Amino acid sequence: MGRSIRCLVVVALAFAWVGCQSLRVRSDWDPSISFSDFRQYVWVEPPAREESNPFADNTLLRGRVRASMEDALKRRGFRSQDSRTGADFLVTYSVVLEEQIDIDTFSISSGYIHGRRYPVGTFRSSSRAEAFQESTLVIDFLDPKSEDLVWRGWGSGILGTRDRIRSVDVLDEGVRAILAAFPPRM
Repeated sequence: MGRSIRCLVVVALAFAWVGCQSLRVRSDWDPSISFSDFRQYVWVEPPAREESNPFADNTLLRGRVRASMEDALKRRGFRSQDSRTGADFLVTYSVVLEEQIDIDTFSISSGYIHGRRYPVGTFRSSSRAEAFQESTLVIDFLDPKSEDLVWRGWGSGILGTRDRIRSVDVLDEGVRAILAAFPPRM
């Protein structure tokens, strides 16, 4: 295998590996809150909106997300309560969908002039554009009395919203990754 082909293979594998690293999570919080006392929560169903996207807001997806979040919280030692009395925080979520376009361009050139490599001779370039929907799962923790936001974690690359093959494993991994940022380390 020639050196240029080996370089192309290495570059293609690097791009494939980076492309698979699609789970991205972040968080934000109110620094005046002492999160060390948070132990018990109450689940709050996300409000149904008239203008909501049916791919981001439906009972099937709601059930999957809630089960994943409750399991992750339970594994971390948080306890679900039936009423707000005695709850330290409220838990809810939302899904944001954004239309994106992915454009890939690939170019190859080769040729030699007097023993040196210059981009002469063969030159090929191709581009591919693909539209897709990027979904972001947003997990919110609210004050039980005022319902003010006290902590928010979000991640993209967690939910497949337009296909039946929704990986529960990826959802569970994504929810755990988002909640790993809670409580925040100040």
